[in-house]
Amino acid sequence: MTANKILNSLYKVTKQVIKGLTLKERTEAVAKLCVEELNLKLCWIGKKQKDGSVSVFVQYPPEHPYPGKIKVRWDESEYGSGPTGKAIRFKTYQVLQDIESSQYKLWLSTAKKYGFKSSASFPIIADGEVFGALNLYANKKNFFNSKIIEAFVSFSEILGIAFRNALFFEQSIDRLNKITALRNIDLSIISSFDIRVIYDVFINAAVNLLNIDAVSILVFDEATQELYFKVQRGLLNDEFKKQRIKIGQFIPGKAARERKILKVSQQEMDEPLRKMLMQMQGFEDYYVCPMISKGRLLGVVEFFQRKKLNHDEEWFNFLETLTGQISIAVENANILSEIQSAKEDLLLAYDQTIEALSFALDLRDKETEGHSQRVTELTVKIAEKFRIKGEKLRYVRWGALLHDIGKLGIPDNILLKPGPLSSEEWEIMKKHPEYGYNMLSRVEYLLPALEIPLYHHEKWDGSGYPRGLKGKEIPLSARIFAVVDVWDALTNERPYRPAWSKERALQYIVSQSGIHFDPEVVKIFLEIMQNKI
Repeated sequence: MTANKILNSLYKVTKQVIKGLTLKERTEAVAKLCVEELNLKLCWIGKKQKDGSVSVFVQYPPEHPYPGKIKVRWDESEYGSGPTGKAIRFKTYQVLQDIESSQYKLWLSTAKKYGFKSSASFPIIADGEVFGALNLYANKKNFFNSKIIEAFVSFSEILGIAFRNALFFEQSIDRLNKITALRNIDLSIISSFDIRVIYDVFINAAVNLLNIDAVSILVFDEATQELYFKVQRGLLNDEFKKQRIKIGQFIPGKAARERKILKVSQQEMDEPLRKMLMQMQGFEDYYVCPMISKGRLLGVVEFFQRKKLNHDEEWFNFLETLTGQISIAVENANILSEIQSAKEDLLLAYDQTIEALSFALDLRDKETEGHSQRVTELTVKIAEKFRIKGEKLRYVRWGALLHDIGKLGIPDNILLKPGPLSSEEWEIMKKHPEYGYNMLSRVEYLLPALEIPLYHHEKWDGSGYPRGLKGKEIPLSARIFAVVDVWDALTNERPYRPAWSKERALQYIVSQSGIHFDPEVVKIFLEIMQNKI
């Protein structure tokens, strides 16, 4: 097999890796195309498990019995001595050019039964973390030459990135699903992603259900490896709020380092400020429980109690469960905050990209330079008067900015002609709304913004283009924009005519109410212009 064929085949697989929406979809496409394009007998992808085992995540052909008949691990046990286990454990590919001459041990008889002559296992790695292994089987000895190995080493890196991204996504979805499944205290804590509400609900639950007299939450600062005060109830000392405690220092720091619940009496407390507080406020016992979610330390919760009570195992279990619940809630609140921040960054990037496209169009069509920005601002103002807001208003803005993007498809000799267009040229120019629609409809996030680019040259009486829509058949955003577009065109100079005065332009707009323009839009437009002029 030539290197070009290998690379072409893997290129097809790579496209499937990139296109897949879920981890299953990605890996199923990989396994199928590896077998079909490279003429292999079997491909299965093993997923590394925390207990040292390797599970079959996907395989092709799906009915092939081999993966189900073998036991594979990635630890140093006997079942971890095969190519899959070693590939995962040592983070390097394992190739057996002749299964019979190699020490295939536990799997040899089964492999021979299905006609396997050679095999290769490639670790699936991203950012140094091994997710599993890609396992390939051929019916020829020495099938996996240096070119194939080199190609699959590169491909397994791409697969590793796909695994990582899909796993991160699925883990986020899994967290959200777990939130919806929580009941009672879970629901009251996690139903709000406002961190202040979460803390408040948690403290109320701790005070009422655990009979706690005072509660304090210390948050972990990863950068300084310190615990610092976040919120409390029942502690009467402001110095407490300024304190920072190193991990491993005093009882709170020890609980964080050891990741376990610690209990001490007033006499046993080794942190001076807490000892003083316990003496002053009559607290006999102190409990501290680490806040941990997905193995990550988030902080500690401190509980103070005035009565000396011998709590049973159930009480401690509830204490741990309650702290675990707030840990999950806090982490999810942080994640959602990050997602919201990322969404805002993404929307900003969309805005900037669209503004850049609009600016580029204005530069090309020099006679309308600045036109897109002006009409966008006025269109948004009128849309707000029609109570268009939020996401819908954003789409109105984007549509206004991109209203003439279709002119990119109009030849320069027509678009930049310094005079009236001929009838033939005008027919070409009238195609720009559909050109714009065809361009922008390929971008999914712009689909709700296409009304203005496609319909802004429609007229209220049905004489417009490209569809000849009439009255309220025309989307409201396009009806608004039609007025603004004509106003801006009339009040700004063109090479073939001077700019009209605002008074003359307003008279024209009024004269076209019910003909070219929606009368309701004209009414709102005039109200706004009276305040501007």
